[in-house]
Amino acid sequence: MGRSHDPLFDEGRRKHPFIGFFLLLLAVIVVTVAVLNTISNSRVTLARQSVTVSNLPSGFENFRILHISDLHGLYFGPHQEQMQAAIASAQYDIVCVTGDITGRDGDMGAFLELLKLFSGKPVYFIPGDEDPAALITAPHEGNSPLAEYIRTAQEHGAIYLDAPVRIDRGKGTLWLCPAWVYTLNYDGALSAYQARLTQVEEMEASPERDAALAAVQYQLDQLDRIRQAWRETLESHIHVGLTHVPLDDTVLRALREWTSADNDSHILSISLVLAGHTVAGQWRVPGVGAVCAPGSSEAGTWFPEDQKVTGLSTIHGISQYISPGLGTSAAIGLPPIRIFNTPTVTIITLTSKLTM
Repeated sequence: MGRSHDPLFDEGRRKHPFIGFFLLLLAVIVVTVAVLNTISNSRVTLARQSVTVSNLPSGFENFRILHISDLHGLYFGPHQEQMQAAIASAQYDIVCVTGDITGRDGDMGAFLELLKLFSGKPVYFIPGDEDPAALITAPHEGNSPLAEYIRTAQEHGAIYLDAPVRIDRGKGTLWLCPAWVYTLNYDGALSAYQARLTQVEEMEASPERDAALAAVQYQLDQLDRIRQAWRETLESHIHVGLTHVPLDDTVLRALREWTSADNDSHILSISLVLAGHTVAGQWRVPGVGAVCAPGSSEAGTWFPEDQKVTGLSTIHGISQYISPGLGTSAAIGLPPIRIFNTPTVTIITLTSKLTM
């Protein structure tokens, strides 16, 4: 007796052609997004940001800073051609680089290619948390206590910003300064370095002694240059601080309270802090923002407010601009690829006029 027709066993009725179509469509979408994201990551965009400085001297009206951060040793085309295309028509007075300039192995090649693009403009840079240590205290070749990548950058015309640098225009003065200097306990640091110098000088002659002596002498010279800058600084001067890791609310509040107590009145004229490190969250969701930001845990802070990872914000009267950056950061805890996050450099324009 033959089996009666039963829909349960009907092979034709069990087929679902729409499932195959849906999976194919999903695969096409994923591949398309991946291709577009790869294209996006291979180019560089130029952003523009105006910053209002109420007491800006007339000589610094429309003073422009090309702000670059988190290169991480990446090349954007041969000889940084995509970068060159992004800034080809840009007008700027100086370049400020806020850290993480080398590759994972400390390679400087990409940064040196970048330096060739700036047509003789002054380039100031600070190290980042993923760059090699700036100061060498162990025996090494050469007499300088500075790391090789810093010395190499200096040889190619870049200026290592380890102390305040003065820029004069007309009757106005602007100081570029590593932001940690604003909270430096000068007397405490001087006492510690002098004690270390005495200790090192009492060591027996050796390569270790030579390296340690060069390092502490450099630190004492650095303190001298900082103190000299403080002696020259007036309340009317403008300050732009450079930091790799953005200054958070707690640090900015403490800085404002310290300066408001007349401890260092010249610091009241801080107009802007330039920062990097966060690479705009690395992964971004359209309409939502950053997926993650560097935090105290390996995973970081999930879905942070955008002002904490990119762009301009003003906290306790101090403006801070966080660069979207160029590369990817291991500090965020996400796979090293930017998603919906085109590498970006920024022209910062100082103005006395109110901006939106």
